[in-house]
Amino acid sequence: MIKKLVLNNFLSHKDTCIRFDPGITVFVGHNGSGKSSIIDSITFALFNEHTRKNNKNLITKGIDQTLSEESGSFVIMDFSVGSIDYKIQRQIDKAGQLLSAKLEILENKSLDNSTKKNSAVYRQVISGERKQLGESVIKEIESILKMDYQKLQIASIIQQGEINRIIDSPPKEFKELLNNMIGLYRLDISFAFMHSTIDEFRKLLREKTGGYDDNHIDILITKVKENKNKIITSKESLQKIYSDLSEKTTLLDNIEKEIEFLEPKVSKIQEIKSLENVLINYFKEKSIALKSNIEKTKKIIVESTNAFIILKDKDEVLITLQMIQSEKEELNKKLNTLEGEIGKLTGLTECAKKIQIKDGKCPVCNSKINMINDMFDIFHIKKELDKKQKEKKLIVSESIKLNTEDLEFRKKEKNIISAERLLLSYEISTDKDLSNLRTNLMSLDKDYQTIFKLNFNHFNDTNLVVYKVDEYSSNLVNDIINIKKDIGNINLEDLKQKKSLKNKLMVEFVDIQNQKAILEKNISDLEQEIVDFEKLLSELYSASGFIYELEKIRSMVFNRDGIVSSSLRTWALNLITIKSSEYINTFNVGISKISLIEKPREIKILCYGKRGEIDLISLSGGEKVAVSLALRMAIAYLMGSSKIDFIVLDEPTSNLDEERRRSFVKIISDVFSKGVGPLSQIIIITHDEEIFENSEIEQIYKFSMSDKGSIVTPI
Repeated sequence: MIKKLVLNNFLSHKDTCIRFDPGITVFVGHNGSGKSSIIDSITFALFNEHTRKNNKNLITKGIDQTLSEESGSFVIMDFSVGSIDYKIQRQIDKAGQLLSAKLEILENKSLDNSTKKNSAVYRQVISGERKQLGESVIKEIESILKMDYQKLQIASIIQQGEINRIIDSPPKEFKELLNNMIGLYRLDISFAFMHSTIDEFRKLLREKTGGYDDNHIDILITKVKENKNKIITSKESLQKIYSDLSEKTTLLDNIEKEIEFLEPKVSKIQEIKSLENVLINYFKEKSIALKSNIEKTKKIIVESTNAFIILKDKDEVLITLQMIQSEKEELNKKLNTLEGEIGKLTGLTECAKKIQIKDGKCPVCNSKINMINDMFDIFHIKKELDKKQKEKKLIVSESIKLNTEDLEFRKKEKNIISAERLLLSYEISTDKDLSNLRTNLMSLDKDYQTIFKLNFNHFNDTNLVVYKVDEYSSNLVNDIINIKKDIGNINLEDLKQKKSLKNKLMVEFVDIQNQKAILEKNISDLEQEIVDFEKLLSELYSASGFIYELEKIRSMVFNRDGIVSSSLRTWALNLITIKSSEYINTFNVGISKISLIEKPREIKILCYGKRGEIDLISLSGGEKVAVSLALRMAIAYLMGSSKIDFIVLDEPTSNLDEERRRSFVKIISDVFSKGVGPLSQIIIITHDEEIFENSEIEQIYKFSMSDKGSIVTPI
């Protein structure tokens, strides 16, 4: 149970001291007022763990987000486990580096008569986090609480937004958590210790007896009985072996004669199958070759036909290209001449602009002018320039048309060259060559259709003639027919059965021979083994009784899957099932029962409603919260006698409607008020202050934010 928390320069708390009493403690306030910082202070003090990424983020910052001038931050927490009181202190510097960590235990508490106040004397248990030397406050805390930070989070500290974590955790992790809650780790320690003790004793036995211990007693007894029976059986078997050998020899001789008669004919059958496969492969390969030649010939015919069509226009295309080229050269000459004239006129325009006649007098000598030369008349020059520009435009337009036409005929010329190359590559120069190709195509197609109609799935004497397509196939078919006439009718399966029987008889014959040799030696060996085993058994009996009793105690009492641990788990699961079902019914969310089912390596959570089982995945957000709260409170009920005697709920009502929030407060008040519930202490962090207005909860703290940080005020 937590008794007091002192936060100095920690997150939003400049200097906060909170005392906790048994029962329910509620922290209310707006978001950002420092309520959830209390959780971080608890886990920081115990495990140097929190939700703020790194320790530097724990140090209080001013309004301007600058670090204060304080030398870091520290948290002091007084807490009790059972009847033992502890005090833990953890301090960091401005950079978030650990300055000190110290755990103390209360040794004496008395009343000071002079001050009339209680005085406490603490003794240091451990300090620092020197894990490499085996000295760690965190490890000591884990040993005291029998939990690490992760398990504490699941069992007792429910962070804001993580109310559903217990139902979202893997079933295997949930089972391990339950085992730790009910103290099965102690059984594991004892189970392992007894195992090592028994193993050491057995090791001594094996060293003394040449590798035998109490586990081998039944084996040795069985061996003695088996050896005696084997001696009797072996002697009886020797007489039977001689008659079996004689019988097997006669059978083998007869079967070998029959096989010698059939084998030559069977080899002929294999030869027929080989020839048939050769014939089939020949036709397949020839069919593929014919099909390829047909496709290739078709392609040549199509491409050659198109090439002849293109070559019909060859002369026309070449003549047209020559004409276009001549016209283009003529237009270029005209265009060059025009551009020279246009340039000259443009120059005259600039000169004419500079010589402007005013009042009929020369601007240079001021003499009277009766007539103006055309080369100095700007209006005449502009008229001639416009005329030349129009002529140029017409020539450019004609040139563009000729270029377009030239491009089109160049493409035709290129196609003609490609067609000539194609015909040259196919060695086709006349229509007669093309006609010969078509004739050859018809011949290839005829050969292909002949092979295509043949049936290769089954050969028989009546249709073998149809496979004589050419000289090679005819020779193969004749060979097959001749071999079949030679061997006549033969049952291949009969030969296989006879060979199988021969092999079986050979194995049996060799086995009988081995048995004969082995049995004679086994009789003497077995008699000697009996003497040795009986001597060894007398030595093992004296130690087996003690080991048996130890193993019985270990397997039944200390085994995690034994009677004690299974009973504890069954009791815990039944209790959680009963209590969580009671709580979930109070929430009125349509779920009437929560059941925990144990499997070999996990514990599964099942929910039931009016229509039967409800899949956890299909639960709404509010229903999940309700199930999680019910399970959390049931686990809290179970943990009443555990090391962890408190539970913290951060914003547990965030996904509940008004009626369910009130139900939540009523459950908490009825079960946990004044520390008489299953846990000594439950801490609730919420911004829903109004739901506790008419409750019987006495210990409520109001959190608010000021310029100096969080202010905590009892209500």
